[in-house]
Order: sequence, then structure tokens, then C-alpha cells
Amino acid sequence: MSAGAARRCLLALLAAAPAAAAAGTEDRYPEFADEHLTAGRVIWVENCMTCHGYGIAGAPDPNKAKAWAYRLEKPRETLYDHALNGFFGPDGTMMPARGGNEDLSDAEVKLAVDYMAAVAQRANDLADEQAQSEAETDAVAESRLDPRP
Repeated sequence: MSAGAARRCLLALLAAAPAAAAAGTEDRYPEFADEHLTAGRVIWVENCMTCHGYGIAGAPDPNKAKAWAYRLEKPRETLYDHALNGFFGPDGTMMPARGGNEDLSDAEVKLAVDYMAAVAQRANDLADEQAQSEAETDAVAESRLDPRP
């Protein structure tokens, strides 16, 4: 599929999804006390959630820890660049420049990226905590099964 066809397809999906995107926003995408992240959340919900909340065009959901682990390892400037200028991922994903909203300023795009990265970091932290808890539970259960003193 050509870049132009992919963009038209993405824009059609974006036009059809706002009502679905609004449902469950509060539960899935947290508010943070930090004013910078609060401003980023507003921009993100209005402009980015339609794709990133539902995986349209392969957009990674920031609540999916595995999808974001390697992205969080990249310099933030790389994430900004992909969001500002667009990006075709190695696995066929596509990020249109400014999420397809040419009216967003650089600062607004960066606020949205910072918010999404904070949600993704939270998801990764929760996944790490859950894995640690499960490992501890398994170790306790295993020690109870071991007949040696």
C-alpha cells in the first residue's frame, strides 16, 4: 500500500472512531498530578487516543507494557521526531506526522508524547511489580513443597 493510500485509510478510520475512543477514557488512561502531563493528556485524548487506544494502523497502546518496553529505551528525542515528522515502523506500522493533525504545534505534540510515555512507563512498572510478586509467590509455594528442612 502506498503512503498516500495508507494515510487516506488512516484518516477515514480517525473520522469514524471519536465516539468509541471517548468511552472508558478515565479508567484506561490515568490523570497525573504533574501539570505538564495533565496538559499532555488533554492533547493526547483529543488527538492520539483514537489510534493509540485501539491499535489503528498498528499504533501501540501505552497500556501494553511489551509494546512500549523498547520504545521507552529510546531517547525521548527519537519519540518526538517520530511523532512530529511521521514514521514507518519495521513491522508495517505507520505514524503520520503530528498524528495527522497539522494544526498541533511542536510543543503540543511533545506534551502528548510525554503523557503517552508516562502511561507506558506506568504500565511497565506495574508489569514488573506483578512479575516480581508472582516470582515471590512461586518461591514461597515451592519452598512449602520441598520436603527438606
